[in-house]
Amino acid sequence: MTTALDDCLRLVADHTRRQVIHHLRQEATGSMTFEELVDVLHDGGSTFENGHPQTHETLAVQLRHTHLPKLTEYGVIELDHRNGDVRYHPDEQVETLLDSLPGGVSVASP
Repeated sequence: MTTALDDCLRLVADHTRRQVIHHLRQEATGSMTFEELVDVLHDGGSTFENGHPQTHETLAVQLRHTHLPKLTEYGVIELDHRNGDVRYHPDEQVETLLDSLPGGVSVASP
């Protein structure tokens, strides 16, 4: 049996998902387009796979098929497939957990 805390911990255990939340939280509107999100994550240079920087295309595929669906399922984001907008929905438990991490969202995945 899992708890809400367990689900939240699994959600933010991934560095890319923490970065998605971080960037959306920083936006005044709490949203950006999917392409803007891919660009900001890729240009930030914080996305790695097996120790190597990810290509823009690989990052986009992983966001669309792995990370955004998990964030959507938890209710933290909403992805509008018609116009590509990704909108952040604040979650007190997620924000409290992220804000309590030493180093914030920059803490690397285990």
